[in-house]
Amino acid sequence: MVDDAVNNGLFPVLYTLTAKLRDVGDVIDNGDLFQFLWANPAIPNDIYAFNSSALVRGNTSLATSKLDHVRVVPNPYYNHSRYELSQFNRIVRFMNLPETCTIRIFNLAGDLVRTLHKTDITTSTLNWDLLTENGLPVGSGVYVFHIDAGSVGTTFGRLVVFMERERLNNF
Repeated sequence: MVDDAVNNGLFPVLYTLTAKLRDVGDVIDNGDLFQFLWANPAIPNDIYAFNSSALVRGNTSLATSKLDHVRVVPNPYYNHSRYELSQFNRIVRFMNLPETCTIRIFNLAGDLVRTLHKTDITTSTLNWDLLTENGLPVGSGVYVFHIDAGSVGTTFGRLVVFMERERLNNF
């Protein structure tokens, strides 16, 4: 897209909202206003409201209430996901995780397959490369994961994996 394409009519859009700092010292404060200007179909009675809230860290009651929102994607995993950068890596992503947690992945026999530790508080995601603790690819099957977030709480879930047939050169 070229600069100012939206304003010159070169790029057809219904609405666009962009933010740009005028200088390094600019910040968005409470009470700041976004103003929308258009020719039609706006009428004086149209009202659009946008809210923002400050980032909350260390609120264990909020984090505990959000443990039910933890998801694994894609689930089921069919030998490929959009997170994979090449044909040789396998990635399943845990989403909506608390700031820090330990994820233990078990097979249906109850054997521990892999333990993952999330320590990065700047993200709510963690990738699993679908390898066991020994660095071998997991087999097709159903896996159960246990997320232990310390004082926040714990939760369980399941993941279904369909892998292609692997031929291991050494075992």
